[in-house]
Amino acid sequence: MSDEINEAHDGRDISIVIDAEEQRIKMIKEARTWLTLLATVAASVTYQAGLNPPSGFWQADDSQGHHAGNPVLRDEHWLRYQTFYYFNTTAFVTSLAMIVVLVSDRFFNRKIKVYTLGITGCIDVASLIGAYAAGSTLSNTSTIFIIIITCVAFVPIIYIGEALPNLCYVVMFMAPPLFWLAKKGWLPVTDHMKRRVEMAKKRERDEEDKQAEAKARRRRCYCCAWGRAYKYDIEEGTGQEAA
Repeated sequence: MSDEINEAHDGRDISIVIDAEEQRIKMIKEARTWLTLLATVAASVTYQAGLNPPSGFWQADDSQGHHAGNPVLRDEHWLRYQTFYYFNTTAFVTSLAMIVVLVSDRFFNRKIKVYTLGITGCIDVASLIGAYAAGSTLSNTSTIFIIIITCVAFVPIIYIGEALPNLCYVVMFMAPPLFWLAKKGWLPVTDHMKRRVEMAKKRERDEEDKQAEAKARRRRCYCCAWGRAYKYDIEEGTGQEAA
């Protein structure tokens, strides 16, 4: 009997591990799709910005030493152009590196490589912000304002990204109609979130059943006509007076 129970537990553990691995693979595929799309867009934008920098190019030679084909921003605002150039180049290279890395399936087998990809993505985003701040305006005040606005905007976005799954879980759990729509596929909710809500609802039903059973047993314990309370074995439910 004990061997059968152990085999059943082992079977459940194996099924849980398999489900977790399948869910992990599915999440990785979805993340790869979105990251590849974003990296491709970033590479395209930075490539175009490198070929056509802010302020454009000189159209003809002039008496001040400007030559046709040279960037205007480099001759007029050398430091700002260098800032834009290096930030834009960094964003372009990191975007290409992310695209190459995301093609490989083996890259996601180790956590350290996934963390490296996350760091590369952060460098890519920071470089895009720096290139935009340097090339979108010639005013130092405006550049500082752009950097501050971007940093302030990232804080709530990151917080919402961390808190959104928990918020979705609470809403699905507290609103059965929404959960029903999610199960029908009419709401964009992941399978992992659906299983999480279903498990929580099952635990709630089990707890309610236990409380109802315990309440019914307590009523039977006080059925003596003299009003003397008998202590019964509530856990076993044998109906015998406990010692």
